[in-house]
Amino acid sequence: MRAATGQEAGVAARPGQDLVPHTVPALVFRALARARGGAPAVDLLRSGQLSKRMLMARALRQAADGHPEKDTAEAAYRGLVELNRRDRAAWREVMLHPYLDEGLTRALTALEHGLPADLRWLEQLTADPGRRAWHRVDAVCDGMALELRLADHGPFREAHGHQLAGPLTAGQMQEWTQALHAAWTVLVRRHPWHAQTIAAGLTTVVPLLPDPGGTEVSSAARRAFGAVATSLPDDPELLALTLVHEFLHVQLGALLDLLPLHGPPTDARYHAPWRLDQRPVGALLQGTYAHLGVTDFWRTELASGTGGERARREYDTWREHTDTAAHTLLESGELLSAGRRFVTELREAVRRRLVPAGALRGRADLVHDLRALGLRDGDTVLVHSALSTVGPVSNGAETMVSALSEVLGPSGTLVMRTPAPDDTRARTPSSAPYTAPGFGVGVLAETVRARSAALHSAHPRSAFTALGAQADHITSDHSPDCSLGEESPLGRLEKLDARVLLMGVGFEACTAFHLAEYRIPSRLTGSHEGAETLLDSSPFAAVGAAYEATGAVRSGRVGHAHCRLFDLADAVAFAVGRLADRAAGE
Repeated sequence: MRAATGQEAGVAARPGQDLVPHTVPALVFRALARARGGAPAVDLLRSGQLSKRMLMARALRQAADGHPEKDTAEAAYRGLVELNRRDRAAWREVMLHPYLDEGLTRALTALEHGLPADLRWLEQLTADPGRRAWHRVDAVCDGMALELRLADHGPFREAHGHQLAGPLTAGQMQEWTQALHAAWTVLVRRHPWHAQTIAAGLTTVVPLLPDPGGTEVSSAARRAFGAVATSLPDDPELLALTLVHEFLHVQLGALLDLLPLHGPPTDARYHAPWRLDQRPVGALLQGTYAHLGVTDFWRTELASGTGGERARREYDTWREHTDTAAHTLLESGELLSAGRRFVTELREAVRRRLVPAGALRGRADLVHDLRALGLRDGDTVLVHSALSTVGPVSNGAETMVSALSEVLGPSGTLVMRTPAPDDTRARTPSSAPYTAPGFGVGVLAETVRARSAALHSAHPRSAFTALGAQADHITSDHSPDCSLGEESPLGRLEKLDARVLLMGVGFEACTAFHLAEYRIPSRLTGSHEGAETLLDSSPFAAVGAAYEATGAVRSGRVGHAHCRLFDLADAVAFAVGRLADRAAGE
């Protein structure tokens, strides 16, 4: 169940034939560390939780052997197997019930110590996931939906460690519903990156009572993926902040189930600036990560101009506290290599400069710039980019992908190259050829690659990813003996009259010119894959400059990025002549 990060990752060992391997791609790891995981990270973490719970269900069945609970455990396990066969969606709902992990853990612990384990809840859950009895809240703002259940009754909610509220009256339900709608509006309109993450993974809110002094409280339980608990503040900004803060705890807990970030527990304790007591390294890491979300929230409130003096005060306080805690973690000596990378990324995110109000570019700004450049509805476009050259973008790469998709429309297709290291073929099982992260492709390409609707070509080193109407045609049947030639996606793009967009990068990044190399006989060589072409991008900058001088390239800016847009087939034909002349002179 452990996964590695980045280029170390490969694929974790398969724990069972019906369990999937889990890899944490470098870009997803980095995004998680910066509290920008989004839906791709949540999908990965959810998959890990599903595998974990499958293993725990098997372990419970085995542990109950020889105990009075054997028949109940066997019946519950068989019920899960039958439900999986009969209704996969209902089975997933049961397996991802927020308190299944907690219940299984308690039962396993009891059996391990020879104590009775009440498993009736598991039988009941198999028959009815139970969440159907919880009040449903559907909040929609600007087309973005949040679907939640208010868990005001049921077992294991006490894992959140505070006094539970409920069962709620009809009036209290209405109060909670209105408050969650208001908080959701704050998140969607001012914190869209957190809204996307929460919409993808938060399923359950447990109502709590304030503490005896009237102070609002909140909690995330380590074994309750998808759930947070909170009392009800009378301020929508504070409820929105609570959801962000607590769901970051949930995400880190799920990541730790896949990937250890620190060593085994020790007696060492460390100062946490927001607490009077000292904390073990694991608790300090959790608190630091969650307070990255607090810092980020108030930074955005301040930048948006809506937070006033409160936003300035809170931002300054939490930025300093979180930065101090990150430094303590890095100096602790208890972080593993992945943990040091995680906290280093976290600290860089904390120290990210404050962007003045109005300076962030949104989706509408990018759509305007892309259309002004000449990108059209229905285009198929191969994009090479350096997203940082665009300048500050609200929600970064996710917003850029959304803007490109809007401009291209439902009949258009976005294509990016997502190559992998040379040893990907050895590291990636044939049954899961697309789990490896892209290699050196940048955050935009990795974001496209991680979209659930994206399709990927199967080349072991020179894969392409496509999103849109022509994605299947472009990515299918990518010959392993033809990295970037006629039998690659480049060949199909040429026949589709695709265009090339260079965003903040030069012609040296123009993959399409490699297609021209395949048409020069002198470039043909042998390789372990058979006849292949010797690829050399060193002349691409000069070839591109000469092509641009013909007037065939449209230039403009997307944000601050200098961009070029041109027809792929025309550029390849021009490059064939230039590269042939160069080869003849060698």
